[in-house]
Amino acid sequence: MKQGWTAASVAAAVAMGVFIVAWVLWPRTATVAAPRTRQYQARQYLDVSACLLTGSGGVSAGTPGARAWRAMEYASSATHVMVSYLPGTSTADVPPLLNTLVERNCGVIVVIGGSSNQVTSVARANPGHRFILVTTRAAPGPVALPPNAVIVSAADAAGRINQEVTALAGPS
Repeated sequence: MKQGWTAASVAAAVAMGVFIVAWVLWPRTATVAAPRTRQYQARQYLDVSACLLTGSGGVSAGTPGARAWRAMEYASSATHVMVSYLPGTSTADVPPLLNTLVERNCGVIVVIGGSSNQVTSVARANPGHRFILVTTRAAPGPVALPPNAVIVSAADAAGRINQEVTALAGPS
């Protein structure tokens, strides 16, 4: 009987050894670390905003509104000034929509598709806001603008938008 126990003990030890060797040498699947996802945090904006009143094309690609919106987003990313836009549908909508943007406390209001008369009248009534009228055609003559309004060509709009939005952010 002693021989049976010895044989069983040897067999158990051999089996245990085989198990340990097999466990150590068993091929493992490579563990690939999951790619680190970028942690997005809410952007901290300043307590100032710039707004865009677009023409009927909105901010669709290829429109003057799209170019102005890109300029505003670029300036916002550099200054943390909050930007937003409001689509216009017709020139008759411009005065009430401009007044809406004034009520939203937009420090700079960029206007696409409005007339100089519309922008001038709202700018005169709201001297605490800056107005930029972006135009694709030259004005038919000299326009008497209040000091808080400017007319720029579509080609010069991005630079002027950047300048005005940066001024809203204050000294850096």
